[in-house]
Amino acid sequence: MRKIYTIILLLFLLSACGEYSPSKHDVVNSHGEIENLGLLEKFIEDVSLKKDSEIRVVNYTEEGDPIIHDLNYSNDKLTTKIDTREDEYGEQLVMEDVCESIKKIGKNNQAIYQLEGCKGEEEVKYVLVIDND
Repeated sequence: MRKIYTIILLLFLLSACGEYSPSKHDVVNSHGEIENLGLLEKFIEDVSLKKDSEIRVVNYTEEGDPIIHDLNYSNDKLTTKIDTREDEYGEQLVMEDVCESIKKIGKNNQAIYQLEGCKGEEEVKYVLVIDND
């Protein structure tokens, strides 16, 4: 009987290994429900003051898969890393880049947080888009 309980526990633990669980320090966008937006605002303020800072933004897809976006400002350098490996229908990539700035823009009833002056394929990278309906 003890073996059966051990096997069941092992199977439960293995099935939970693939699920991502955001930290209480992450900015989380779950289909427009935003948690910890103030942390992103603080990150933008830190960057404008040239103060070292980092933040993780987790945007969930329609299917419920996380796309993890790490931002780091250190030594006058703003870096971004977007991890789509948890997105079942995504590109399964980790993309890194260096950008010049991060801004919040109000446009068409939306608040758009974006990186600008990026060196990679896309000069502008979206961090978070919030509909203000």
